[in-house]
Amino acid sequence: MKLFGKLVNFEFMRFLPIYITLLAVVFLIEAASVIFYVFMVKSEITESIVKHGLSKEQFLQDNGYASMVNILSSFMFSLPIVIAAVTIFIYILFIWYRDWLGKNTFIYRLLMLPVKRIQLFFSKGVTILMLVFGLVAFQVAVLPVLQVILKLIIPVDYRLDLTTQGMVRSLYYLRFLLPENFIDFIINYGFGIAFVILLFTMILIERSYRFRGVFMAAFYGIGALILVFSPYILQVIMKDYFYDNELLWMQFAIAIVLSIISVFLSNHLLNRKIRV
Repeated sequence: MKLFGKLVNFEFMRFLPIYITLLAVVFLIEAASVIFYVFMVKSEITESIVKHGLSKEQFLQDNGYASMVNILSSFMFSLPIVIAAVTIFIYILFIWYRDWLGKNTFIYRLLMLPVKRIQLFFSKGVTILMLVFGLVAFQVAVLPVLQVILKLIIPVDYRLDLTTQGMVRSLYYLRFLLPENFIDFIINYGFGIAFVILLFTMILIERSYRFRGVFMAAFYGIGALILVFSPYILQVIMKDYFYDNELLWMQFAIAIVLSIISVFLSNHLLNRKIRV
């Protein structure tokens, strides 16, 4: 377990400089979107009330209260979230290929470590999970800070302050990643972990068989997706026989079974097909 912890720490530290930069970019773009919004609202308040003599009540009736809800649904605020998600997805692929394609084929040094090779697989998976949890925690922590910018510029009579929980519920991807129901949390992250395991296995198939492996990995991935969505195919054939929650649990069960198969297959490839 101690060696496994060192592997996880090693993988995480390799990505840390990029990760810190990514979090900084997320914060700066989100802060810029808040600043742009509040100054636009401030200008509208000045224009309507000071120059045109509109009453506060009439302004609020026409424009509503300024709040973080209006910002969280904007494209500019969503952009850094998309950038972060795409970056982590690319790293899911890069985390393996970096070791093979880097200087002195570093993967062979990793494979010679006195640990079970499947621990390399799990350490990379845990690292990805840590990156996701870290991004979610950072986003939740930043939301109150961003609301302070709103409070500093927009007068209290013209704004609607939200709690952190209220802002989290207003942001779709946080509602998905931090659902109120624990079962939904397990299902959402279960599908995410299954997806990462599937991608890792496809990469190991390609690395084990090279040119043939490209087609084998594609076949494996497509077959897995068909199996995961097979309950909906069955639903069409049986003419809406199942309830929606039954379809979801069938999908989840298939994803779990595929994850277990993928782990065993990856273990076989690491021990039998990839040589030092």
